[in-house]
Amino acid sequence: MAQLFIDAATKQNPFESSIGFVIKDDTQVLEFGRYLGAVDNHEAEWTSLIEGIKQAQLLRIQTLIIKSDAKVVVDSVNKSYTKNPKFKPYLDQFKQLEQHFELILIDWIPREQNKHADHIARYYLNQ
Repeated sequence: MAQLFIDAATKQNPFESSIGFVIKDDTQVLEFGRYLGAVDNHEAEWTSLIEGIKQAQLLRIQTLIIKSDAKVVVDSVNKSYTKNPKFKPYLDQFKQLEQHFELILIDWIPREQNKHADHIARYYLNQ
């Protein structure tokens, strides 16, 4: 089963964010990232989730374990609910994308276990 590690990085002055994600399977480790601009950290975390899943879909991955240190994203996906109306479009998009997979699981991991995705997000933030 492939693993998708997602993360975001945000600076306050000037206010800007980026994302990074890593897809690992038995044969390869793929790195992806992108500068987002003026987006808050939570929205950037959601964007990393959506972009990572889209990339996994392009790679024809059918089963996926998502690892994130963003509790708000993990909890919302696992409960299939978010109180924040700003996050609802992201959750709805996740629900649409997950239908293209046989199985998607998402787990919260400590920040220390997400250093690879964090490094990529920070790289794009500092470009």
